[in-house]
Amino acid sequence: MLTTCRRVGVGGLVTLALAILPGSAGAAHAPITPCGNAKTQDGVLIGDISARRVSCKVARRIARATPARCEATGTCTVRGYTCFAARATDELRLARCSKAHNGDELYRTVRFDYGS
Repeated sequence: MLTTCRRVGVGGLVTLALAILPGSAGAAHAPITPCGNAKTQDGVLIGDISARRVSCKVARRIARATPARCEATGTCTVRGYTCFAARATDELRLARCSKAHNGDELYRTVRFDYGS
């Protein structure tokens, strides 16, 4: 009888593990790619650009356009991405631009900081 209980217990654990495993694997995020630094035409320094599901070329373009567009309100739209910028210090702002896809608000994401 004890052996039967163990088999049922082990079988239940295996079933549970198999049920959880595919869901965990599907929820894995795409890797974050570092895209370096940039500078706007006005001389604003943009640092630590990183991208998820966005090419570095596009990420740098978004990062260069954001300071001028988001300066007044802290939110703006750049190339179809919704951007939020927040003041970290007097001269430094942190920014995130994202584009949703299938209910995932952060499906395509660009992060960076900027300031003088």
